[in-house]
Amino acid sequence: MREFSDNMTSLVSYPTRWNQCGDARYRGNCDGRLFLGLVLRYRPGSVGDPMMGSGTTRDVVDWLNRKSGASIRYWGDDLHGGFNLLKQDLPDRFDLVWVHPPYWDIIRYGEHPDDLSNTADYAAFREALRVCLRRCMAALNPGGRLAVLVGDVRRRGSYIPIVRDVLNLEGELGQLRSVIIKAQHNCRSDRVQYAPLEDVPIQHEYCVVFKRNQPLRALRNAA
Repeated sequence: MREFSDNMTSLVSYPTRWNQCGDARYRGNCDGRLFLGLVLRYRPGSVGDPMMGSGTTRDVVDWLNRKSGASIRYWGDDLHGGFNLLKQDLPDRFDLVWVHPPYWDIIRYGEHPDDLSNTADYAAFREALRVCLRRCMAALNPGGRLAVLVGDVRRRGSYIPIVRDVLNLEGELGQLRSVIIKAQHNCRSDRVQYAPLEDVPIQHEYCVVFKRNQPLRALRNAA
């Protein structure tokens, strides 16, 4: 545990992957140390992840519970497991909810009509993401945190700042507390040869952290 601490700053970079958690073969999977750093800082008693994917958050919580003797309660699921965040509330309340949604349609994760990566129109994606994030916030205990890992995209010469649209939800999602910039490494796109770009390539993501400061009823009614 010595190599891990809660001294995370607003800029993180993990050039060498920590292979204890998650599955690097799963496209879009992120290194578990960002999530681990948040858990060590906020020390939640319970964690929820409604877009669990390859299970990085589950593995981090399990690893931390074993290594430190913690007893963090965990729930995680996603569309592949039968949980539909667009249409279902999270099954419990949590101190920390982590969500790593698709970056629009950069990676297609499945054929389900409610898979956000299948949304053809960005305006529809933005509204679907809004619904999902409000459900996550509604599942927080008072004082709980919602951590959203997102990245911006380029589409036919246009820059689409997904993080801007997440940040603009501050009044609905609670109080904005942190914006962490995460450098991207070892992406599949790094191995693809593209024609010269007019603008610089995107090689970072954002982890936006909100704190719940609204009554649970108001958030649920608005979702």
